[in-house]
Amino acid sequence: MMTRKGNVAAILAALLSTTASVSAFTAIAPPAEAVVVPAQAQVPSSVISSSSNLPSQQELLSKSFASTINVAAATAAAPAPVAANTGSVVTISKINYNGEVPTSEADEYVVLTNNSKNAVDIAGYYVYVATTGTQGPTYTFPRDSVLKPGQSIRIYTNEVHKETGGYSFGSGKAIWNNKGGLAVLKNGSGTKLAEFKYKAS
Repeated sequence: MMTRKGNVAAILAALLSTTASVSAFTAIAPPAEAVVVPAQAQVPSSVISSSSNLPSQQELLSKSFASTINVAAATAAAPAPVAANTGSVVTISKINYNGEVPTSEADEYVVLTNNSKNAVDIAGYYVYVATTGTQGPTYTFPRDSVLKPGQSIRIYTNEVHKETGGYSFGSGKAIWNNKGGLAVLKNGSGTKLAEFKYKAS
């Protein structure tokens, strides 16, 4: 028959055996060795790509670069527009030098034409008779005188016709020689823009 001391010794031995077994199963594993990527190592594109629906870093960089190029192209300076040469677009296109009105020939007229596709401000321009080599009867265009693209106007000797501009020299006698002559057009600065020489037909 086992004594009380024997029972206690057996119980202690059993406890020590159980503790050893538990310690063996609960031992903590050493930490895994960290993987170090060299600073100059090239990361594969598979690592950069995203497994989600969001764009990858590589796609974002490509789109950003393309946007920069498009913005630079759109903001490039546009070429400056070329100014119309008003000194060569307005011409003297005709002179009706032999009027039908007796004595005064008030229905004589000279025609100016805008040959451009742009409106031309002719305020201050003047046209005159230069048959004798000097400046004769002169008509100066008032403010707000504008020739529309392709428009022609008439300056009568002593008549007013609104349908052709309403301009007149206001001369009480004929100003265009029926045997031939010369008309000159100048701008407000005195620069000659055009002339028209004619002979009797």
